[in-house]
Amino acid sequence: MRIPRFFAAAFFALALGSCATGPVADRDVAPIDYVNPYMGNISHLLVPTYPTVHLPNSMMRIYPERADFTGDVLKGLPLIVPSHRHASAFKLSLTHKEELTPFITYSYDNERITPYSYRVRLDEEQMQVSFAPSHQSALYEVTFEQSSRPVSLLLSSANGAIKVGDNFVSGYQQLENNTRVYIYMETNVKPQQTGILENGKPVQKTEAQGKDACAVMQFAANTSKVNLRYGISFISEEQAQKNLQRELQDYDVSALAEKGRQEWNKALSAIEVQGATQDDRTVFYTSMYRVFERPVCISEGGRYYSAYDGKVHEDNGEPFFVDDWIWDTYRATHPLRLLIDEEQEKDIINSFLLMAEQWVRCGCPLSPK
Repeated sequence: MRIPRFFAAAFFALALGSCATGPVADRDVAPIDYVNPYMGNISHLLVPTYPTVHLPNSMMRIYPERADFTGDVLKGLPLIVPSHRHASAFKLSLTHKEELTPFITYSYDNERITPYSYRVRLDEEQMQVSFAPSHQSALYEVTFEQSSRPVSLLLSSANGAIKVGDNFVSGYQQLENNTRVYIYMETNVKPQQTGILENGKPVQKTEAQGKDACAVMQFAANTSKVNLRYGISFISEEQAQKNLQRELQDYDVSALAEKGRQEWNKALSAIEVQGATQDDRTVFYTSMYRVFERPVCISEGGRYYSAYDGKVHEDNGEPFFVDDWIWDTYRATHPLRLLIDEEQEKDIINSFLLMAEQWVRCGCPLSPK
């Protein structure tokens, strides 16, 4: 959609604040190429923005877990951020070490983040990591520079349950508001051994519950690469597996990243920018990328779990959106979305109405304030 120039100019001015000087940007560069997820990642007073990797308004979203952009270590690899600004539910770690912990703290280098991909080198472990998301599933690819050494894969839940099989791990993590997030993960390489982590060692068990429940997959020496794919759900482990099977048919991280790039380009092209400098466009399209962080659609195959009444509902063909943080979005984000995607804004407003109805029906009356 090409919106009227007046509205585009107004939003552009708000996003920029003040215009930088410099040459006009290359017209052949795609909108997504101007997005810089690192902008705003340092804050001295408030919580900073995070370099979020996700598709527009989608359940699946991650960012590296560290204090802010200045942080020099990563707390494992993220699998799903269930709510805006929260830490990752579940952590993924891969290591050559013999003494194991529920997650590994990594030093890292050569990090590159786009809205649709994540790449990083875990320098002490000498591993190359690539990630790409779909809407309710994602792919990781890990390449081992020390391929002659055995490698352990760990998937942990801070507070929940984990189950491990021949080449899959599933489980849940308990969140706030009587909500659980579920995961189902499988690998393209069959592990040599699987188990549950206890006292720093894997034991021959298939299930664990409680704080830092952790599954272990151990791969043989000379394993040069492991690809893994996983689905997430707020409904059940079975639904997480269905979400994975619906969205991903292979383990091709590059192809999934390219698909995400195209989806982001389509979303950002809703507003056509003419003229402006390279810096201007970077600020504008990065601001627009932030518009699509919230709210997120949690409809899964025509159903959704609502924390407002603790039930699973049919969505009847109307996607259900949550996690809007409306005090941040009501002045500009919702009016903008009404201009660039009226149907989605209607679905979001309908979701607000359903939230209120569900909350009242479950015996939790709305505050009059």
